[in-house]
Amino acid sequence: MNRKIKAILVSLLFILFIPCIASASQFDFSNKMVFFEDKVITQDNKGNVTVVIGDADIKTSINGSVIVVLGKASINGIIGGDVVSIFGDVYIKDRSLIQGNVVSMGKLKSDNDVVINGTKVDINVDIISLFKSHGIIINGLIILALLTLVAGLILISIFSGRYRVMSYKMRQGISRRIIMGGLIVIGFTIIVIFLLFLIVAPIIYILLLMFADIVASIFVGTFIFKENYDRTTIYLQFLVGEILVSILKIVPLILIPSGSYTAMLIYGICFIILQFSMAFFGIGTIIDTGFGKESISANKK
Repeated sequence: MNRKIKAILVSLLFILFIPCIASASQFDFSNKMVFFEDKVITQDNKGNVTVVIGDADIKTSINGSVIVVLGKASINGIIGGDVVSIFGDVYIKDRSLIQGNVVSMGKLKSDNDVVINGTKVDINVDIISLFKSHGIIINGLIILALLTLVAGLILISIFSGRYRVMSYKMRQGISRRIIMGGLIVIGFTIIVIFLLFLIVAPIIYILLLMFADIVASIFVGTFIFKENYDRTTIYLQFLVGEILVSILKIVPLILIPSGSYTAMLIYGICFIILQFSMAFFGIGTIIDTGFGKESISANKK
């Protein structure tokens, strides 16, 4: 592993742990993070409370923030930091004080005498209703696929040489690129969660995934045209790859009966694995090849 790769990995690891370092300098995280279970806080605490796939019931004061992913957050006290709920419910009860921001991607309910000093962002997403009717998800995936297709064709037309160089070298060091891309995508995901109250953060995150999808779709296209790879254009590789990936994402959702939660859960897991695998590889390839810049310079010499 050369010095450049080592430097990139160290930098990405630093980015990955920036939110943790910043929070740890102020709060004590010990015994405040739980997975797949509920958390009930009845005594005053210093530090953040993080619950993943579970409920958080806060009945006292906390100096830190309350973060709940895929669960319910019930607040009855003083929260010194933020309240963040991703795909869950938030209920802020009587005389509660939130000194930071309140960000809810789900249902948010608060009593009249609740005080919120920071910004209140409420994105009402009812996951159960989406599961009952797949239409909005299908339409959203189709729109994202079309946007990715248009963006890919535009970027390839501007940087056709660079994308062509990346396509030539896509089968080299796949594991290394997945690791590199995984570090930066996971690190950026953590940062976006902490900055979720800023509307621009999720937008940049979606653009990052779209940018990675373009490269990953080209990679899929190289396998389709492996017999006559040199005769196909980079546009055709991307077009066929993007269409195939979009079919894999959308068609199974169309075939799932409405209200079949088990099937939707399996689909959701497979979708996340596919999406992040493409993101890891796409971003890793861009970093490893310098967006095709280094190879182009080498070929000129």
